[in-house]
Amino acid sequence: MPFVCSECGYRSVKWYGRCPNCGAWDSLVEEGPATEDDSSWIGEGLRAITEIDLAELKRVPTGLPEFDRLLGGGLVPGGVVLFGGEPGIGKSTLLLQLADSLSGRCGKVLYVSGEESEGQVKLRADRLGVKSADLFVLSEQALARVSAAIERLEPSVLIVDSIQTVRSSRAEGAAGSLRQLRAVSGELAQLAKSRGMATLLVGHITKEGAFAGPKTVEHLVDVAVYMEGSRAEDLRIVRSVKNRFGATNEVAVFRMTEDGLREVENPSGFFLDDLKGEPRPGTAVAPILEGTRPILVEIQALVSPTGGYGVPQRRATGLDVNRVLLLLAVIDKRLSINVSGADVYLSIAGGLEVRERGTDLGVIGAVVSSLRDRPIPKRTAIVGGVGLAGEVRPVKRLGERIREADKMGYERILVPASFKGRSPGKIDIVPVGSIERAIAELELD
Repeated sequence: MPFVCSECGYRSVKWYGRCPNCGAWDSLVEEGPATEDDSSWIGEGLRAITEIDLAELKRVPTGLPEFDRLLGGGLVPGGVVLFGGEPGIGKSTLLLQLADSLSGRCGKVLYVSGEESEGQVKLRADRLGVKSADLFVLSEQALARVSAAIERLEPSVLIVDSIQTVRSSRAEGAAGSLRQLRAVSGELAQLAKSRGMATLLVGHITKEGAFAGPKTVEHLVDVAVYMEGSRAEDLRIVRSVKNRFGATNEVAVFRMTEDGLREVENPSGFFLDDLKGEPRPGTAVAPILEGTRPILVEIQALVSPTGGYGVPQRRATGLDVNRVLLLLAVIDKRLSINVSGADVYLSIAGGLEVRERGTDLGVIGAVVSSLRDRPIPKRTAIVGGVGLAGEVRPVKRLGERIREADKMGYERILVPASFKGRSPGKIDIVPVGSIERAIAELELD
């Protein structure tokens, strides 16, 4: 029988102590023989595509606009959502709030907890003010009993917290093992699609930040989202990494309060300081794009001479450190500014993780501003990618970024020279083709 890595899904004809693909130790387990199942997976017969009525897949709003936008408009009947995050980050809190909201909109909701007793769930519900009579709680780990409860209750929405704690009698191994994950996920997906029951499955996160058993679970679900944030801060960001019904890389922003998670309706205002404050050296504002949403973020830089002792430090929070190193090399080469003898620290204010290159020009502006101890002019935003030759490269959906900056009260924005559009409001658009030109426009030369 072949061996399969429970972390990355790597397959091998022999056992290894360490997975050759992902490097995880003691993760290869022997795969059992496949069993044939003649039953229909979702219980439907052959149909022409012209006979399929999309009205059957009408989305169900969750009552939380941020989460609805993340999913593409709401839950899809029969859709399976995998919800991941680190322990204690707030997954169960958000799902219990969703369960309460959904139970008042679409009928009965079944919340299955394999990690907590009914009393523990009730304690959290009381703290969150959850009192819906259509929300049912089942503390169970056996899939057969969960299936029986679904048959009896016929819920519109099913929440399983978590998938690693549920065990199927049709597969060998302990709960959370590769075989169990495959069996449990497959059976729950079959139940969801055959009944038109929206299902949310909580998945554990590995130390590398990926879903445990990703190749086993992710290909079976329709949507995969995960929650990120720090326990020391109240910000929580839910990001979609897979969505068959909408755009990927969408984000929903929440704040953790004593009464549960609350939506942040204006993320740009949340991540920026008050516009009335005086500009400070080492800060730059850049409009980024998270999925389909433009957000203004503040890039903070601190450049400090090392004094000739030790190796200069390079630290980046919320930015790709490899991309930062490349931009520092471009500054050194194209602007003739020596940063090799200075420590450079960069951060995105508010704790947001930025994964696009539209912040390149903003990073360069913040670094030069800190190095020369000169602030960037007030109410000026910066957007654009940067190439190795120092040219400012275009970014996607630039018009929406400019409109967001205008809406937030910014009066001037530096954009790539390739932009040929007009100002959507009062904001002054300044095209720049090179970082030399951008530094001159920012009065940092």
